[in-house]
Amino acid sequence: MTLPCLCRRCLPPLMMCVCCCLPGGALADPPGMATEDEPIRPDVPPRLLQQAVPSYPEEASQSRLHGDVTVLVDIDHTGEVVASRFESGEEIFRAAALQAASLLRFEPAQRSGAPVAATTRVRFHFAPPGDDVSDDFVEEVVVHGSPDLEDTHARTTLDSADLERSAGDDFAETLTQVPGVTHAPGLADASKPIIRGQPERRLLVLYDGVRHESQKWGPDHGTEIDPFSAGSISVVRGAAGARYGPDAIGGVILVAPPPLRQEPGVGGTALAGFASNGQRPHGAMRLDAAPEAVPGLSLRVEGNVAIGATQRTPTYLLGNTASRTWNLGAATTYQWQSGQISASWHHHDFRAGVFYGVRNSTPSDFEAQLALDVPATADLWTVTYDIDRPMQAVSHDVAILKADLFGKLGSLEATYALQVNLRQELEQVRDSVTGPQFDFTLRTHSVDVLYHHPTVTPPFGQLEGGVGLQGSFQENVYRGLSLIPSYRSFSGGAFAYERLSLARVDLEVGARIDALTRAAFLRERDYEAHARRDVLSPADCTEGPTSVRCPASYDTGSVSVGGLVHLVPEHLDVKVDLSTASRFPNVDELYLLGSAPTFPVFANGSPSLRVETAWGGSLTTGLRLGALEAEVSAYGQLVDDYIYFAPRLNDSGEPRFDVTIRGTWPSYGYRAVQALFYGVDGSLQLGPTAPVGLNVRGSLVRATERPSGAFLIGTPADRLHLALIGRPRTVGPLRDVEIRLTSDLVATQSRVDEGVDFASAPPGYALMGASIEARIPGDRPIRVGVTARNLLDTPYREYTSLLRYYADQPGRDVRLRLGMDF
Repeated sequence: MTLPCLCRRCLPPLMMCVCCCLPGGALADPPGMATEDEPIRPDVPPRLLQQAVPSYPEEASQSRLHGDVTVLVDIDHTGEVVASRFESGEEIFRAAALQAASLLRFEPAQRSGAPVAATTRVRFHFAPPGDDVSDDFVEEVVVHGSPDLEDTHARTTLDSADLERSAGDDFAETLTQVPGVTHAPGLADASKPIIRGQPERRLLVLYDGVRHESQKWGPDHGTEIDPFSAGSISVVRGAAGARYGPDAIGGVILVAPPPLRQEPGVGGTALAGFASNGQRPHGAMRLDAAPEAVPGLSLRVEGNVAIGATQRTPTYLLGNTASRTWNLGAATTYQWQSGQISASWHHHDFRAGVFYGVRNSTPSDFEAQLALDVPATADLWTVTYDIDRPMQAVSHDVAILKADLFGKLGSLEATYALQVNLRQELEQVRDSVTGPQFDFTLRTHSVDVLYHHPTVTPPFGQLEGGVGLQGSFQENVYRGLSLIPSYRSFSGGAFAYERLSLARVDLEVGARIDALTRAAFLRERDYEAHARRDVLSPADCTEGPTSVRCPASYDTGSVSVGGLVHLVPEHLDVKVDLSTASRFPNVDELYLLGSAPTFPVFANGSPSLRVETAWGGSLTTGLRLGALEAEVSAYGQLVDDYIYFAPRLNDSGEPRFDVTIRGTWPSYGYRAVQALFYGVDGSLQLGPTAPVGLNVRGSLVRATERPSGAFLIGTPADRLHLALIGRPRTVGPLRDVEIRLTSDLVATQSRVDEGVDFASAPPGYALMGASIEARIPGDRPIRVGVTARNLLDTPYREYTSLLRYYADQPGRDVRLRLGMDF
């Protein structure tokens, strides 16, 4: 993805505009020593410090030609340009662009806190002297995220421009900009990510290198990470357990905060916006400071707030879907010659109603509402910012302390993190009843240590790698109606990886072992309920004075082998990855008993579930030409002991219901199957910088149970996103204008046995959209954007959402956003 131009400046005499940027536009590299000048994969790209003024060619003056030239620039660990290569553009500007590129000066790229050599892509725009392209015109230098290109997995990074474009979306919605990623909307203002058909349970989310821990058992449990706190989000598609750990069966989501400010002074970013559906205003601000009196010290404080009213489908309101979200965070870093230490804290707070229409008194009521175009009581619902029962109230705090040391012996990174996740859910009850019916406190302590050995450069290539250790203690305390027991767990893992880089080939191998020991504490009545189903016995558990203790231990291993071949360097690459990954069964999958407001089905756990193990492979091809960029990835994955969450069937083979004093619920259960996933996803950009361009991304995934061949319920339908892009550059006072017309095409999920689900898969749909974004020049340039989603207000239901049983998805949504750096 193209990085936005944040550090903007045009050079006299108005013949070339250039800038170089990182997410957030801030410096990121501490001073230090690098052991080698050979390009290796950086964690943070280089940043332009010194501009250069090219000469406008005399032979172009007569025709007053304009043109763009792309140059590949090799930068050593000191920030000096050691080589430059013409990549694309007008031939008449080639010599001037190469000469100017050789004079650029960068702050070096960074890997594990140390400056390293890297290659970046620079674009120059040439205009004849006298044309008005001064500070009103900005052309970008694109610093490609080399980890995406060098990773042997299919990997895509959303940069700060992508994140700002999706301002107001929750975390999962933001990720849908990546091919192969969809989301499962919930019953409130929250959703969960899906990668290649694998739900959040089989995805590993790392924030600033720390594994995100929260309650994940409900479809309305959104990931408690604020997209505004991210400088970039990278999505690794496919099994990656050897490097990242358990749960990375479907993929890994890497959330990196923006680099803190290094230059003395104060700066920041402010965003504001409004969404019409739900009448939702939101605002955000980040303030960065680097005191001149204390060299090496950086400070940050940031926060945002959003308030939403009742959401609306094209034909009716979705009662009780108001929400309130706020986030607050702070960070500090101190750097010295051979290391740095940093500390950060972030708080996420979310409160939302749960859609009124999910409750039914009898099975016949549930079946009757499936046939209704409009929920039976929709005429009683009004637009309001009030949040009523049923509802959820969630907070998540994460504090991180990190130390990095680097030098001739390599680099060492040590991280300690404390996370506290609080969740309360409130049922519809009598007025005399107060407080929550479900109350969870989840605490997680974790320690991670990672050592990177010095890069070794034998005559035939370059070798880099490292080893790591991870450990955690987790405690979940539950108070409320029967649902999930309290538990304590200890886990640990060790891994190692090595990468050999040759002239045109990179080979990477990794291995990992993990273990988990856990004790669940069931209340006696819950233990007896499981015992009546013959899934627990006294041999499995030990009765205590206040609870029944049920212990379990698991261990697993994973390996990965990957290769990257530069068939045509800088233009055509092929990636091959063979990986395994594992996942320990969660406590709710083992012992869940009941339903909750954010879990609108009645489910029973299965204590006999074992460790899931996935065996997968992928083949990814990337093509990068001047006017075309494309990537396509084909994959397959076999999962042993896949924990399948699906409707339970009665003796007649039909989906069954459970009737309780709180209502009638579809009955779901967990069982272990052998599952096969396979598919293809990819993206195409035609004219990525041309006046007119086309972006395409799409995915299809198939998921079956082996050996029967039955299709798995909940697998996303085939989908295609099309965007026609116009870049007129200047429209009146507006600069960097970009206009998009979009279409999201989703097929009907026909690969499912309707007899084993409570409702037929909803029909496919086509959603039209449009957007315009631009920059208003000035001392403090303002970025402005207007986006219309579901422009034609088309009614539709999303197959991956349990809301499909009850109501349509929200309709047309027009959003306005404003952004400014200062």
